[in-house]
Amino acid sequence: MDLVRAASDPIDGRYRILRPLGQGSSGTTYAAEVLATGQTIALKELSLRGLQDWKKIELFEREARILKTLNHPAIPQYIDFFHVDTADNRWFYLAQDLAVGTSLADWVEGGGRVDEAEARRIAAEVLQVLVYLHGLNPPVIHRDIKPQNVIRRDDGHVYLVDFGAVQTVYRDSLRQGSTVVGTYGYMAPEQFRGQAVPATDLYGLGATLLFLLTHQSPADLPQERLRIGFRPYVAVSDAFADWLDQLIDPLVEDRFASAQVALAALTAPASPARAYPRPLAPRPPTGTRVQVQKSPTTLSITMPPPGLRGETLGIGLFGLLWNGGVLLWVVMAIAGGAWFASFFAVPFFVVGFGMIAGVANALLAHVTLRLDRQRFCLTRRLPWRTRQIEGSTADLAKVELQTAYTHNGRPVETIALLDGINQHRFGTPLTAVEKAWLVAEIDAFIHQAEGNPGAL
Repeated sequence: MDLVRAASDPIDGRYRILRPLGQGSSGTTYAAEVLATGQTIALKELSLRGLQDWKKIELFEREARILKTLNHPAIPQYIDFFHVDTADNRWFYLAQDLAVGTSLADWVEGGGRVDEAEARRIAAEVLQVLVYLHGLNPPVIHRDIKPQNVIRRDDGHVYLVDFGAVQTVYRDSLRQGSTVVGTYGYMAPEQFRGQAVPATDLYGLGATLLFLLTHQSPADLPQERLRIGFRPYVAVSDAFADWLDQLIDPLVEDRFASAQVALAALTAPASPARAYPRPLAPRPPTGTRVQVQKSPTTLSITMPPPGLRGETLGIGLFGLLWNGGVLLWVVMAIAGGAWFASFFAVPFFVVGFGMIAGVANALLAHVTLRLDRQRFCLTRRLPWRTRQIEGSTADLAKVELQTAYTHNGRPVETIALLDGINQHRFGTPLTAVEKAWLVAEIDAFIHQAEGNPGAL
């Protein structure tokens, strides 16, 4: 159904349609004349008839409510919000000042080109708007920053428009289950889970800058582990490329902490790209037998068998008692003529042997982890078997502590290397202090390698 109005259509006796400006999922926007003054404004329209997603009405009303509270020279000023009822429909309208200019999408399509200096200037202007929006209480998140929603004036300055996806959040909220809004290619990964935080807008800005520099949608650029491999397609300095990399980091916690921090890093390009350097790894715990050797280009960790410690010994003894009890039950069942009961005992034996294997691992397994700037290798050696896992250091997203199992109601953690969708676990028998120390050492090396990928 075509809902685009013809020119000269009157609206509520106060406005007259001049021409359509754009049509999207949140309504159609027109240039309209205010009949009383002759002023040209932007009039956004949403029709109730045939609307299949009622959430759009809520978003439309939210956009009007939030715009009414905003006051920034790069955001078109709110004028009015109203509805018009007809015999078979209800029309919702949002009136704003008209942002005179051309969207970055249309500007590039018309032959517009940017170099690094122009990209930096546009980024700085959008970041200044985001500093204002995210500094409100609660913060206002745009959630749909893309080339179509950044209007370039003839003098090169920009407006940020279309707050149809806007959301307000409190500082402690990372809410699940929100409506998934945004535009593919410009949406941060967390938006696909219905989440949005101020750093979500930073990703949209970074993707928009990639479009300006490459003239391609970021979705069309090569990706590896959700990271956009844009560097071969842009002619910019290493410092600006590093800044862009942090802006579009797929992990929200690894982006800039705020728009203010991103702006400071942009306007002081000689400073490190990461405004908050990660803390140095702590000293080795007293008495540890784990050995760590490191240089600017390599990290080597050797973990000898930790031996029988309190909880490991308890699990081993429990495993022996468990299997002894299962064996006694099988013998009694067979003696009673119920030989088929032995088949039901198999899963219980597997559980018991798993506990015993854990003790054998603690007594006999030697584990080593070696990383350089290109590769990592995790090796586990037992007297009867050696298992080795190798991969690219660039694919390591992070290292963290995860719960391996629960003992006496208390979680026992293990070290987990996140290699894309794979997880490599090790170090479970170590003490909690040793695990925290190794996680900090590995994390520091991974992010040092990210910051200097070519150093060897």
